Amino acid sequence: MKRLIALASALLSSCGLAQGGADPLQPFYDFIRAQPGDVALQVVSVAPDGTQKAALSHNPAQPMPLASSMKVVVLAAYARAVAAGTLRADTPVTLAEWEAFYLPGLDGDAHADSLKALGLPADEYGRAKDPKKTVPLDTLARFMIETSDNAATDALLFRLGKNAVPETIRALGLTGQGDIGPIAGMFTAWDREGSTYLKLTPTQQRARDWALAEQVRKTPALRDPQTLNERWGRSVPALQRPLQNTTPPLGTAGDYAALFGRVLGGQGFKPAELAIMRRHLGWVMRVNPDNAKVYNAVYSKGGSLGAGVLTQNYALDVKGGGKVAYSLFLRNIPVNRYEQLGAQLDSFILATTFDPAAQRKLLDVLDTSRR
Repeated sequence: MKRLIALASALLSSCGLAQGGADPLQPFYDFIRAQPGDVALQVVSVAPDGTQKAALSHNPAQPMPLASSMKVVVLAAYARAVAAGTLRADTPVTLAEWEAFYLPGLDGDAHADSLKALGLPADEYGRAKDPKKTVPLDTLARFMIETSDNAATDALLFRLGKNAVPETIRALGLTGQGDIGPIAGMFTAWDREGSTYLKLTPTQQRARDWALAEQVRKTPALRDPQTLNERWGRSVPALQRPLQNTTPPLGTAGDYAALFGRVLGGQGFKPAELAIMRRHLGWVMRVNPDNAKVYNAVYSKGGSLGAGVLTQNYALDVKGGGKVAYSLFLRNIPVNRYEQLGAQLDSFILATTFDPAAQRKLLDVLDTSRR
């Protein structure tokens, strides 16, 4: 569930169609035309006063699997808790507590990347060599977004408690957002009881996520790298596809574009909450300073699941231009298209945001798909 992107000025200047050659974004248009029901997008412009106006919509209210995009809602719950004084951002957290939810080999090296960014030694499986060392709680929020660290997400969820996310969903008015449970629990359910998990309601699935995550937290054997590798090696690919495309927490492109628009425009959050949201979602500007040549601010979070799910959200404040929020969710991507679409996802969003030719082509494809 890890997606790492870096927006630079070169991307903006090269988002037009290739001159005299094939359109590199054609696979996206083909997918949208062939599977319009598996695509949801919403683009909104944000006025200086924070008012939002929909610029482009396709299935904006359709529930879609979120992958790691859901971590934005967990971040909002964390921001609300810190602003309210329920949690302290500087609370020490041991690496052992953080890694009590770490499933080696199942996070795209996200946790190993987190430790590397902190300069902390790790073993061959990406586990900290000094589990007694502490980091501030806010560090977990940082890497939940920056590297898409699943273990950090789960550790935060356990600190927040089961009611924090539902309360945040209501407070933010996210009408299409489902509840969110610990990722370690969901992955364990996919591994150990996939066919049964498919038959549960979303409420039952989230309850199972919490119960299994508690087992993972208390039972080191469930986090053993070799055991995990063997179990997942025996998983049935045909079962993983429906699991990953239907059972994760669901949300809508309309909700997420509006949420990112609020982060951009400053509406709907208390000042302390907004500062936390912007600090962590603005990681793209920090890790790639070249973005400052083109943007006043970039806020981003996406996600992916290897059996056919890609999601991405941007809020862009363009120097000398306007402010725009863009959410794009894809599901049921064919195996032979997944890597290609994943590699072009950011370019597609930038092109259809800034390039009139790409915008016209997308509108034509959407118009055709609706007939």
